[in-house]
Amino acid sequence: MLSKRAKAISYTGSLLFGGAILGISLLSASQPFAYDAPPERETSLYVGTRMLPDHVLYPAAMIIDRVALLTTSPENRATKEVSLAFDRLKSAASLLQKNKPQLALITLKKSQHYLLVANNEATAEGSCPIATKQYLRRALRAHIKRTTQLLSSFPMEDQQQVSDMLTESISLYQNLPSETH
Repeated sequence: MLSKRAKAISYTGSLLFGGAILGISLLSASQPFAYDAPPERETSLYVGTRMLPDHVLYPAAMIIDRVALLTTSPENRATKEVSLAFDRLKSAASLLQKNKPQLALITLKKSQHYLLVANNEATAEGSCPIATKQYLRRALRAHIKRTTQLLSSFPMEDQQQVSDMLTESISLYQNLPSETH
């Protein structure tokens, strides 16, 4: 039987080992030292501003977001997914301002994905409150409006993909219950 001191050392060692593995994985995934990566895939380290997908530590933030989403109760999950969707939408707009349209497009797709998942889960659950469905409808409407505003900021070759995303979102919006139902 191990003493308390031996157990504490064992637990600490395990945590340090796990942290090292996680750190190495995050650094490998973000490719901070890739010198021949295209500009949209380069990562950077900056402080004092909002963390965007081009930040070296962004994969760690995504892990935290994923854990937060997985630990959110089912009745609050839609709200959390909408929050993450609008966070990604804001990031996409910031990336366009930084002249990183490819990364902005990927981020915009993730934003839309969160909204689609929230809506799909809400419609799959027959017991989803009408208030939640109305909230999702308003969120989708706001997302469509902001995405439409961003459309012209994308390069011509990416605008069709953004238009396709808008078409999908508009179709979903039209099939959701209205505010009065």
